[in-house]
Amino acid sequence: MVKALSRMEYRGYDSVGIATVHNSALIVRKGVGNVSHVNARLSLDCMQGSVGIGHTRWATHGAVNNINAHPHLSCNGRIAVVHNGIVENHDELRSMLIAEGHIFKSDTDSEVIAHILESLPAIDDGNSNIICKAIAERLNMLRGSYSFVALTGDGILLGARYHEPLIIGLGNPSRGNDDDYLLFANECFIASDVLGFIEYTDKAIFLADGEVFIVRGEGHNPRLSIRVCNRDGKVVMKDITQIAWEFADVDKGRFAHYTLKEIHEQRYTISKAFNNDPKRLHLLVDSLVNADRIVITGSGSSHHAALMAKYLFSTICMLNCDAVVASEFMYNMGICIGNGRPILLAISQSGETADVLNAVRLARLNNFKIASIVNSPLSTLARESDIFISINAGPEIGVAATKSFTAQIALLYRISVEIARSKGTNLTLGMESSSIYVEKMLEMEAVISDLAERIKHANNIYIIAKGIHYAIALECALKLKELAYIHAEGIHAGELKHGPLALIDEKSIVIVLNPMDETYNDVLTSAHEAKARGAYIVGVSDSSSSIYDFTLAIPRVDRMLYPLYEVIPLQLLAYHMALKRDCNPDYPRNIAKSVTVK
Repeated sequence: MVKALSRMEYRGYDSVGIATVHNSALIVRKGVGNVSHVNARLSLDCMQGSVGIGHTRWATHGAVNNINAHPHLSCNGRIAVVHNGIVENHDELRSMLIAEGHIFKSDTDSEVIAHILESLPAIDDGNSNIICKAIAERLNMLRGSYSFVALTGDGILLGARYHEPLIIGLGNPSRGNDDDYLLFANECFIASDVLGFIEYTDKAIFLADGEVFIVRGEGHNPRLSIRVCNRDGKVVMKDITQIAWEFADVDKGRFAHYTLKEIHEQRYTISKAFNNDPKRLHLLVDSLVNADRIVITGSGSSHHAALMAKYLFSTICMLNCDAVVASEFMYNMGICIGNGRPILLAISQSGETADVLNAVRLARLNNFKIASIVNSPLSTLARESDIFISINAGPEIGVAATKSFTAQIALLYRISVEIARSKGTNLTLGMESSSIYVEKMLEMEAVISDLAERIKHANNIYIIAKGIHYAIALECALKLKELAYIHAEGIHAGELKHGPLALIDEKSIVIVLNPMDETYNDVLTSAHEAKARGAYIVGVSDSSSSIYDFTLAIPRVDRMLYPLYEVIPLQLLAYHMALKRDCNPDYPRNIAKSVTVK
């Protein structure tokens, strides 16, 4: 289990804990820190028992401390619970449960689930149907999002999901008779991501919203039984999905960090994303071309990809579209007004981002067709879309998006090319040389490390750009914030003189995204304005200039492709800035890769 938790650590690493059953008693060990540190202190990998649950936490309610770490126990110590998501009405439930005599130990919203389950008399019943139905009824008390797994002192595993992923991996599965819809397996693995168990089995079932499950031994039968019920307590039959084994490739190899490994993998992932499944491409392109209105949404780096998509679709494809950050979608409902054939293109690396899924559900209610760009074809977003296409980048463990971002961009280039062709324009971008150019960018690592050494003490970094490069300025700022904990800001170059210039002085670092395209002269003018105030100027360009104190040279390519190559040295800069400032680039503080809460 410790190894599985290490694989899941990208979802949260504030604290970690495990509960197991031994001699009909629950044993819990948990503490603050990442998996390796807590394991070294508490010997998690030496806990006794053949059934257990574990959790790595990303704090939402309550401070990061030992008490608030999962698992949480019921009052009688017979039920342990781990939970992802947010119980929005936890204060109300806590007050009700305290009035009933329950005693709380933590400040988390998650603990209410353990006490709710404890108050169910059906938990002690031997009938799985009765247990499932009783849990389903109690779930109506919860508001918000959740996926939880509970372990009883009898070694029974049970849980449910609603707007949070939960997947059950099955070792050597088989079916019962058609009447009871039971599944049997030699082993059972329950996780929020297939990475948690993919090295043990490639067979799994995906729980739908509101579904409840129970896993238990069947008397003297060494096999486990798995029963799934819907929110009405009715047993449902679940399809067994086969998962691609390539998801198991999460080893760092020769690299010091996952982040660096994934930056270097871009020499393959970019071309793989561009040369995508023709059938899925055709379906997506056809839907976009025939839509009356296109809205593109995403969060974080995927929002920056959405801004790129808007630019490409508007300039190359001449399509009318808008880009809205997913967390603001509900406040921009004017985009949903009107008839016709609107389409929402949702972009998400994880496919589980709560803000993106909320936008999808709102758009669906307003008769939008849903298309998505994902990295996991098994994700919730893919399964809730009418059309989806994968970037095929493979697992990305580093919390900051690197290869997934450039793969999204590469796929958006391909989509733009295909849309242009469908409208009679034979467009070529020269993507066949992408691997060569990416390799050249990666060969600059020593130079970039030197730059990081020079500017590592900077408190403020400004990245200026125009046009298609503005999305990359935002992405660079995000990477510097995430990895090196430096205040960084992406700015429209033309807006520098409308306020931000007041912040520029001799202590400022200004990164200028300035390849030789139609934006070159105007951006160079803004660079002169910053230089005149004493700023240290870093030029990212295929053309040298005396205005730059340091130059990161990129290849001269088709003007639309510059963003793809200028972002890679900036990723390496953020990575090396993190190292110079003693920050862990794989696990930035306070953030998680898959943000499944609002």
